[in-house]
Amino acid sequence: MAQLTKKKILIYLLVLGIGATAVAFYLYNKGPLDVRGSNGLAVKAVDLYHIFSTDSTVAGSMYIDKILAVQGIVKEVNQKDKQQQVILLKTSDDGAAVNCTMESPIANVSPSDKLIIKGICSGIGQGDTELGIPGDVYLTRCYSEKK
Repeated sequence: MAQLTKKKILIYLLVLGIGATAVAFYLYNKGPLDVRGSNGLAVKAVDLYHIFSTDSTVAGSMYIDKILAVQGIVKEVNQKDKQQQVILLKTSDDGAAVNCTMESPIANVSPSDKLIIKGICSGIGQGDTELGIPGDVYLTRCYSEKK
């Protein structure tokens, strides 16, 4: 009787191990999300920032880790350390922006241009409440479509 139970346990562990290996193999080979070829959830930069600044929990469940197509007006264009282009889209708060890290730079983009930027939303940053600096909403792996 004890050997039958040991045999069942070993078979169960073997099946569980094979299942875990199959899942790990699938996830490893799945590859990154295709932002450029996907349809993003359309939202205006002003509205996106507003919902994150008023209720980040609801906004997080709606937008974090999803591909968004954010429509807005360029506030500023910068370069990161790795020479990645960062485009800030205006919001209703002068100190805050929708911060878009571009996968490939856009030529001839300047403040006041209207853009639609597709990227993966990673949420709102902390900012600094003591200094009165609001947090930005961040998009990564972004691509642009001029409006």
